[in-house]
Amino acid sequence: MRKRETWKKSKSSMNWWGKGMDKQRVCGFDFLRVVSIFFVVVIHITSVGLRLCDSMTGTWIVNALINSISRWAVPVFFMVSGALFLDPRRELSIKKLYTKNISRIAICIIAWGFVYSLLDQYLYGTLSAKSILIAVYGIITGNTGYHLWFLYTLIMLYIATPLFRLITCHASKRQLEYALVVWIIFSLIAGQINSFAAEFGFDEVLSLYVPFVITGYGGYFLLGHYLTTYPLKGAAKRRCYILAILSACVICGGKWILPMTFKIETAAVEAPLGLFSCLVAGAVFTVSQNISISDTGTRVLSFLGQRTFGIYLTHVFFISLLYHIWHVKPDYCQPVLAIFVSSVGVFAASLFVSWIMSKIPLLRKFV
Repeated sequence: MRKRETWKKSKSSMNWWGKGMDKQRVCGFDFLRVVSIFFVVVIHITSVGLRLCDSMTGTWIVNALINSISRWAVPVFFMVSGALFLDPRRELSIKKLYTKNISRIAICIIAWGFVYSLLDQYLYGTLSAKSILIAVYGIITGNTGYHLWFLYTLIMLYIATPLFRLITCHASKRQLEYALVVWIIFSLIAGQINSFAAEFGFDEVLSLYVPFVITGYGGYFLLGHYLTTYPLKGAAKRRCYILAILSACVICGGKWILPMTFKIETAAVEAPLGLFSCLVAGAVFTVSQNISISDTGTRVLSFLGQRTFGIYLTHVFFISLLYHIWHVKPDYCQPVLAIFVSSVGVFAASLFVSWIMSKIPLLRKFV
């Protein structure tokens, strides 16, 4: 019988991954999950605000700035997944990867794909005898709840995890840095240049080079592993923070200057697969490695961290309820306060529903 492929844990790694896993590192990952999911809610709240407000009004500008400066949140989720799945010390057989991780994501894609496809059809008044078939087609093509793209990307990264682990198990620090530099240049920078060129009416000048190297969110997967294995220290950490602050300024400036000066409303400057959002995401990830939280705070973060996947899956329902069924206006009060109150409300409602579903055996697998 052929020996099953697996990655073994050494005794020294048990303190990291097993029951004795470093408490600070666990707390750091929970912190990243909780903060990131809140800002994902903020992104989707402000996206609705941008659609419902008149362009270049005060409320529109506030929503645009907060939306663009929050775009690091989803990349951080991929970085956390990479940190956990690509650690060579974690035992992870291909069988377990498919039966536990990939199957769970697939089930959620199907279940929540139906929910959001039918919800969209209801909101647009197109429910009919063909709604189920439309939902099935939408799930197959990825044309369902707008936030579910994350699950399709995540399942592809899980499928590629054994290949990524070949890199992380055998590559030196220098080789990992080389792979990340290639990704940054040919995926993030070249992709961002292409996006800007398209916005200004030019051809995608670097499109020839982008598809043939490490591209997309796989780079964030690898970056999460790198920053966990080789945390930034001293001058490198300070440079990371400075570059992140400058990137945030560029994002805000671009979101303000381009529409005002060139009459161009572009998402290129704050694109998650762009250099500026990557630098902010890297800084947020680095901050999490240096936080110190009390035992009570750790327990709270642990509880919230376990519910972040369910919050991600359910929060769009409450956003639809808020803006499309109850018809709440984005400018019902001062813009920053309105965004904060709406985000906290949607976050809390999603947390409650996710927690309730986790207590019901038949529904537990869907959150």
